Amino acid sequence: MKWFVSLVLIFFLASCSCSNNEEKTWGPFELWDIAKKADPNIELVPIPNHEAHRRVLCAHYRTEGCVKGSGKRVKVRLVELLLIQYETAQQACEAALQVGQWYARNWLLDDVSNEPVLVDFVTKYLEAKKPKTKEDCQKP
Repeated sequence: MKWFVSLVLIFFLASCSCSNNEEKTWGPFELWDIAKKADPNIELVPIPNHEAHRRVLCAHYRTEGCVKGSGKRVKVRLVELLLIQYETAQQACEAALQVGQWYARNWLLDDVSNEPVLVDFVTKYLEAKKPKTKEDCQKP
């Protein structure tokens, strides 16, 4: 029960998408709501204390703009998807480019490539993109 309360608190604290421009971003609750509507069976994967190596941390990715404590493991159709929030879509895009993965708005979506189930889910419901060049991450 403590981990659930902690998770809700983290979602609440990380949901403040503060930005001076009008770039569209998602807070954790918005992203979870969209994902849950798309697949009611989606679930957060709890990480036990003895499996700290499985945590999704900013230190594992491009750190510029990474929202500390936002990393999550989510099970979609029996396959794990790693999510981590960035302050802007451009930062999430650049992080995705660096690791060869996907992003949706201001979220990096890791471990998607080579998983057709996840590619289908993130493109269909989150309108995710996989950048191929630095130019793909530039604002229009």
